[in-house]
Amino acid sequence: MAKRVFVVLLGDERGEPVDLHQALQRAEATREGQAAGFAVEVVCAPGFDQFRVLKKRLADEAAPVDAVVAEPASGSTLALILRDLKGQKGLVLLNAWDPLIEQSAPGWGDGLPFATVSMPHEQIGEIQGAQLSAVVPEKGSVLVVTGPSRASASQERLRGLRATLRPDVTLHDTEAGQWSEAAGIIAFNSWYGIFKSRNGTIDAIAGQSDDIAMGARNAAIAVANPRHAEMFAAARVLGVGACPGYGLELVNRGTLHASVVAPATAGTAMTLLKRYWTDGQAPPLRSFNVARPHPASSIPA
Repeated sequence: MAKRVFVVLLGDERGEPVDLHQALQRAEATREGQAAGFAVEVVCAPGFDQFRVLKKRLADEAAPVDAVVAEPASGSTLALILRDLKGQKGLVLLNAWDPLIEQSAPGWGDGLPFATVSMPHEQIGEIQGAQLSAVVPEKGSVLVVTGPSRASASQERLRGLRATLRPDVTLHDTEAGQWSEAAGIIAFNSWYGIFKSRNGTIDAIAGQSDDIAMGARNAAIAVANPRHAEMFAAARVLGVGACPGYGLELVNRGTLHASVVAPATAGTAMTLLKRYWTDGQAPPLRSFNVARPHPASSIPA
């Protein structure tokens, strides 16, 4: 009988992916899981509802689940998943890391795979920092619009960016409450409410997702101050994601100056599970996909 894998991703209240990256995750989980011979079920649920959806599915004894692949929305959801699945189900966590994971790994359960697969968030930040360094003039200034501060991805991407951004560049940062275009608009407007009274300049705007970057760009060019609107219109805008159907096309059209390809992790999770169940190869506790700049020329050789 085929192994049954239940996948829980980030979604809205209609059960749709919350953004294009989650749509890519869903497609990759389905494609790679089916290719591996698994019976794959994929659901997208809001962060507040992820654990309830998971618990409801696991309670269905008529079609028992062998492993769960989950991208938890928060540390509290992660803790609940770890607590309830240990010794019960295989688990691969996507884009999540916490000391609780290391603490849970010993004695997870005989015959139960346990692993994490992440985007290399610090590497993504390093690439974006190098891209900014290539386009910002000497002693220039950049605005970085991060994702939610509660997300470790936001913190790691900002840390990586700071590590590679030229030391003469002034960095301003503001937080978007979500990874969406609407959140990018709100974050920019909140930051601009203070900036507009100062005699400053911004040479580039970098969003930690393509959606955030576009939201910040659209808000920036709509400001009432004509001098500022002209300045923001001339600023380079950079994002992260480069998903087909959105970010990739934005860069190719020149709407975004550059992005960072952040590969989906759900397919890698399926590969790790297949190796475990067919070859007995235990997955490493931490695995990372590889990020790359788009276009490649956005970082000088």
